[in-house]
Amino acid sequence: MNEHPLKKLSEDYLNEQDLSKSTIKTYRICYKYYVMFLIEHDILYAKTSDVMRFRESLRKRGHSTYYIYIYMCALKSLYRFLGISQQRLNLPFEYAYDIMLSIKNEKIKHHLKKPLLTLDQAKHLLTYTKEFRKIIYDYRNYAIIALMITAGLSSHEIIHLKKEDYQMIDDHHVLLIQKNGTRHKDTVYLSKGVVEAIDDYLIKRRKKENPYLFISQNHTTKKGHLSRTFFYFMFKKVIDKCGLSHTKITPHALRHTAAYLNLIRGGSIESTKRLLRHVDLQSTLVYVDYIDKMNDQSEEAIEAFILKEGPNNPLDPCFWNYFFKIA
Repeated sequence: MNEHPLKKLSEDYLNEQDLSKSTIKTYRICYKYYVMFLIEHDILYAKTSDVMRFRESLRKRGHSTYYIYIYMCALKSLYRFLGISQQRLNLPFEYAYDIMLSIKNEKIKHHLKKPLLTLDQAKHLLTYTKEFRKIIYDYRNYAIIALMITAGLSSHEIIHLKKEDYQMIDDHHVLLIQKNGTRHKDTVYLSKGVVEAIDDYLIKRRKKENPYLFISQNHTTKKGHLSRTFFYFMFKKVIDKCGLSHTKITPHALRHTAAYLNLIRGGSIESTKRLLRHVDLQSTLVYVDYIDKMNDQSEEAIEAFILKEGPNNPLDPCFWNYFFKIA
């Protein structure tokens, strides 16, 4: 066997995905050595056991746990693509089944030190802060929570947002986020629920002359934005009201929660990287490892659980599409 069909199929996968150049380069190397392994062992259509043998060969060569982790992520993405695209691309029936489903990934040393909200807790936080809006600050707090938990903004970014950063570009509501130490701004596309939350707040907001998006009547810095101390005090008060103080959740942990929710709803590693505006893919892989620890299931099984209809489903599609779909 001189030429393996998976070589072309892996290129087809990379060409169809919206991946960064660094990710494409890394995945291409993974696929190259995986195909070489298949050719060496005269394997046309790999089975789960073959992937496990390949993984063991990497261990015997002395490759690090993180190195093997990347390989398995690359193969999971490839075989998921082949399974979904089997009929569309008229591929052999052997590709219809995802052989990576039962393979657990390597445990890497990276871990999240701060707690996350569960699906049920995240939904409760959004629902509670929306339903119990009475005064202007309730509207502000709900808009902030919705923005942080769905767009992954940090407290620093929230505090320094200006009204001029809230714009319409190509019929989409966006926020322009200043990157630290540069003049460049990242564009963050907003969901329908977040846009409505911000608009509801701005209608009621006083101090029209203040250039910052989220403000307080009294607790601001000399420049006019929220003080960091007040922000944390406000956040703790909201969490206590929602009955979630036992979670010990911090403002920044909502950013982690956004990444976690995006992955379990079916979002790719690359889309999560863009959501959090990470420069390095390794930073995003922390969340994948967290999910592996939290859920001893494949991503497809998680997705099936999430989309299952029922009154007790914590990730009701209608509810979450309201926040995650771009307005």
